[in-house]
Amino acid sequence: MKKLSLILPLLLCASCIWQQPVRNTDMPGVLDGPIPTRVGVSTSTTWFWLWDTGDSSVERAQQNGGITQVSSVTKASTSYLGLVTRYTTTVRGE
Repeated sequence: MKKLSLILPLLLCASCIWQQPVRNTDMPGVLDGPIPTRVGVSTSTTWFWLWDTGDSSVERAQQNGGITQVSSVTKASTSYLGLVTRYTTTVRGE
């Protein structure tokens, strides 16, 4: 029983350490164009690996920012104790 009481806090700490990196993707052929002036953000949350709320798609971020031409996409995730995970998609463009 004592071993179980020691393992549980270690698992919780390990879940805080493991996080996914931020991914930034440049769209091909837009590096020579102007600096993007519009930014759109969309978020979604996963609760206890069971259900999702929100929409973190690129299309939703485009709609939120009023963007027609995408120049870059950034995806990031934040985990809270490994139980709740928030995904954020940021789109830049014109």
